[in-house]
Amino acid sequence: MFSYFIEKLLGLVWNWPVTILCLASAFYFTFRMGFIQFRCLGHAVDLLRGRYDDPDEDGQITHFQALSAALSGTIGLGNIAGVAIAISMGGPGAILWMWIVGLFGMATKYVECTLGTHYRVSSEDKSEFRGGPMYYIVRGLGEKWRFLGKFYAVCIILAGFGSACMFQSNQAASALFENYGLSTSITGIALCILTGLVIIGGIKRIGSVASKIVPFMCCVYVFGAILICLLNISLVPLAFQVILTDAFTGSAAAGGVLGTVVMWGVRRAIFSNEAGLGSAAIAHAAVKTNYPVREGIVASIGPLVDTIIVCTATALIIIMSGLYGSGRYISDDHVSYGFESSIVTDMPKHWQVIPHNLLDSRVSLKNVVNSKMHLDYNYAGSDHQPIVIGPFDSEKLTYRFSYFKRSGDIRVTILDTDFNELSSLMLKKGENLAAATNYPEFSKVPLVEAKNFHHQNLWEYCLLHLHESLGLLSSRSNQFYLKIEGVGKDVSWSFDDFTSVKVLPGIALTTFAFDHFFYRFGSIFITFAVFFFAFSTMITWSYYGETALVFLSGKKFIFLYKLLFVALVFYGAIESLNLVVNFSDLMIGLLVIPNTIALFFLVGKVKKWTLDYFKKLANGEIKVYR
Repeated sequence: MFSYFIEKLLGLVWNWPVTILCLASAFYFTFRMGFIQFRCLGHAVDLLRGRYDDPDEDGQITHFQALSAALSGTIGLGNIAGVAIAISMGGPGAILWMWIVGLFGMATKYVECTLGTHYRVSSEDKSEFRGGPMYYIVRGLGEKWRFLGKFYAVCIILAGFGSACMFQSNQAASALFENYGLSTSITGIALCILTGLVIIGGIKRIGSVASKIVPFMCCVYVFGAILICLLNISLVPLAFQVILTDAFTGSAAAGGVLGTVVMWGVRRAIFSNEAGLGSAAIAHAAVKTNYPVREGIVASIGPLVDTIIVCTATALIIIMSGLYGSGRYISDDHVSYGFESSIVTDMPKHWQVIPHNLLDSRVSLKNVVNSKMHLDYNYAGSDHQPIVIGPFDSEKLTYRFSYFKRSGDIRVTILDTDFNELSSLMLKKGENLAAATNYPEFSKVPLVEAKNFHHQNLWEYCLLHLHESLGLLSSRSNQFYLKIEGVGKDVSWSFDDFTSVKVLPGIALTTFAFDHFFYRFGSIFITFAVFFFAFSTMITWSYYGETALVFLSGKKFIFLYKLLFVALVFYGAIESLNLVVNFSDLMIGLLVIPNTIALFFLVGKVKKWTLDYFKKLANGEIKVYR
């Protein structure tokens, strides 16, 4: 019951409330700050290079280390699995909405991190600085808002334990186990040791480690994606075309609904770059600077790197490999009917098995013709002879086949082992199956759902989703056959590869996409990338939770908190976490509410500080050190 309640509440929070808040704030801050994220890119690069680094400024880490630490909390599963989830659930068009949130969210990140640095607090000897939304809520809005700061602090601690600790270690352990058979316990112990060694050293060690891991992993990952794009350069414009087309139609989304595309794009962008959550302001608040605006400028680069560069690299590889829409269903190696000449023994008249390369699929993003031969039918008369293929296992509930339609219509009928007709649907020349439920033949039989997705080529996919009731189709057998026959005059169609399929989950989808172009690159690199990205995310979020704990109760429980965090790293690696992840994702969604309230109230101050800083910069009042 509690699990059901959390799941429903999660869906409610992450539906329009969070989406509207993040989109509205991103657009508002962009216009209010005069497109600050684009005007200051050059100055941000200078800050990262250390041109304005004064060694006597207050703080603990450099601009580059602060950005690396913040990026280490965002780059990782959100870019590898999150993009795959966005494409799977929202279609390729979700990527455009990720871009929009990323570009406009740069302004949100600017406001957050400027406030986080301005309202940070320090120890008496100024050896330690802490900041973030809970601090600018209380110090910026006043003590009467402390309840909102406490709410934020509690949410980020719980979110850190779940999504940023246990879930990350769980995914890293799962990836190593699935690809290399490494025990989840061993992965858990390794992550425990590494995480403990780093977080005990505090933000200085976290920033130092993150500044080495994150740039290296990002460069290798993006380089691999760029190389694939260069080797398949003709597919890149088509991939962008698919993204732009689907963003406003939702044709390849789950359910084909435009709102789904927007929702999943915005949601995964928020998970990816955390603009609107305020979490990055905690890492940036420890920077060495006396000008909070500087850190806002540096922080604004985060969504650019995270969402625009790394997420786009992932998206292009997935889309170019064709693993979207029905393409995300891959063979599960149980049933594959590929029409090799030895398979079909009783060939009816007008049916033949021929090489697939006689047909044209030159503009496809993925060659949907999977087997070496295909089944071809050409007949100009009306007394069609059907062909029956099978048997198929009804325990496998999803099947896929490809078809090529030149003229006429085709009926596909499901037969039981006694060859009684159970269900049928029409495949019509020039029509998409998205409206298959409108066909009379389909609406009479609830045993099968059919969907196809146009891949901008001559070949199309068809998915048969068999309902559980098909398992009762025969008292003697759990098998069924497919009968294919022409309808009307002049029917010319081809069919390829009737296969039982399964849906690829997030990380597996990205891995499979990279493997599609570079054999074993995805399986090897992404597996280890998941491990290191998970590790970097955990160490950064441990600091977020630690800072929130200090805000709530001072430093007396820090050591116990770190011990608990390390213990949960191991627990997450070895246990199933559905309820924990849903609960922590709920906490992440709730972070948006107190954070955006504070941002809207305080953005006027950020505007004033911004004008003052750039006036000093223009007048030469700010010293250059390098």
